[in-house]
Amino acid sequence: MLNVGIIGYGGRVSSMAKALGMYSIPYRVAAITDPRAEEIRASNDPFLADTAYYANADEMLAAGGLDGVMVGTRCFMHTDMACKVAQYKLPLFLEKPVAITFEQIKKLNDAFKDYPAPTVVSFPLRLTVHVQTIKQMIEADAIGTVEHVVGFNDVPYGDVYFYNWYRNYEQVGGLFLQKATHDLDYIAYVLGQKPRQLCAMHSRRVYGGDKPHNLRCIDCDDFETCPESPFNLFRQRFQGEQVDMHSDRLCLYSKEIRNEDIDNVIIEYENGAQTSYSQNVFARNAAGRRGARFYGYKGTIFFDWYENVIKVFKHQSPAVETISFTGDMPHFGGDRELCYDFLMAMRDGTSSRSPIEAGIQSALTCLWARESAETRRYCDVMMLA
Repeated sequence: MLNVGIIGYGGRVSSMAKALGMYSIPYRVAAITDPRAEEIRASNDPFLADTAYYANADEMLAAGGLDGVMVGTRCFMHTDMACKVAQYKLPLFLEKPVAITFEQIKKLNDAFKDYPAPTVVSFPLRLTVHVQTIKQMIEADAIGTVEHVVGFNDVPYGDVYFYNWYRNYEQVGGLFLQKATHDLDYIAYVLGQKPRQLCAMHSRRVYGGDKPHNLRCIDCDDFETCPESPFNLFRQRFQGEQVDMHSDRLCLYSKEIRNEDIDNVIIEYENGAQTSYSQNVFARNAAGRRGARFYGYKGTIFFDWYENVIKVFKHQSPAVETISFTGDMPHFGGDRELCYDFLMAMRDGTSSRSPIEAGIQSALTCLWARESAETRRYCDVMMLA
């Protein structure tokens, strides 16, 4: 029986902890530390029947008896909690982004240098069958050396970064770190290259405004006219079975919102290949898409997770090969692979396919993209001393 400890029993990590059971490998959540401990205990969830609750992470870790630890706190705490786990040399499952400041990146890098246990960063996209298939194709020279990548992420659920706690910039670090960290990770993974230099821009063109920061939609005078209110999410967008009058949804047009809603970055890698990546968080419904084009001299590979398809365009012939995928799984099937890697890390000490080094590299790239966007200059992607 594997004993799992959890620091921060939030929505994402709790669902992943339960998903571990899909492989029928015996385990239990042996320990939790969370400010909401009493609320969690009071829920009487049978899944947590044998769980002990601790006042803080130090107390939980010191109690011992754990085979691995999952960190699911809010983003600004990921680094500090991971570094606490590092002292015990335990297998670690760490939510992204692994850090939201340069100072945290350095702290994390120092703590996990030559770390003896496997680490699993929550990067499901690199483990999807789509990306794994594309990586195999490229390594088999299907399109030649990849010289250029165009990545895109039009987020149809992007309002989440403006109506709940994700709107708190000091806790999340902006949307390069919230969204692009996944995409820039899988692109670097497929290329097998580290970023060398980049330039970026970002802006907030749609959300934010002059409404009170803590104004709830249901308390707003514009409740029936605002397209983002629960009234019109039901009336115009056909979401839900009725208007949700109990919603705690906060106004997307509030003061003090700093998260951007458009991001663009151009990256040069160590071998000279280039990527351009673009994301926005106000696309809706069928406008949502996420994927990339990989260009080589011999061909182009296109994929989109929302379409569940890969297309290979041959440059020396009129042929187009199409691979379609079936199934509808969380994070396009990547979550099940993360669960497998963490179980194997705890049980057998098997190395992870999304290690801490990948998390650090992606967060560092995102931080330099944010720096470039704010200063309007090219930035070398390097660790700060």
